[in-house]
Amino acid sequence: MHARAVDPELRNLITEALDAGLLKPQSEDARIATVVAEKGQRQLTAQERSVWEGRVLPILSKPIAQQIAIGAIQRRAGRLGPSWRG
Repeated sequence: MHARAVDPELRNLITEALDAGLLKPQSEDARIATVVAEKGQRQLTAQERSVWEGRVLPILSKPIAQQIAIGAIQRRAGRLGPSWRG
C-alpha cells in the first residue's frame, strides 16, 4: 500500500515559511512543520497536532509576503532603538 502523497501546495507553503524564517530554525514548530511537509499530518502525535493547530497553522494561514514585510519592519525598528523618533 502506498502512502498518501503530501499536498504539494501545503508542502510548498511550509517550505516558503521555513525559508523566510517565519518558523524559528531548530524549534519544535519548525520540526513539526517539516514532518507535515514530508509525511503529512497523519504522522503527528496528539501533542504535535496541538502545536500544529495552535502555533503553526496560524502562521501558515496569513499571507507569507505580508509577514515577511512586517518582520523586516520590526527588525529595523529594533535596530533603531527607542530614540529613533528624535
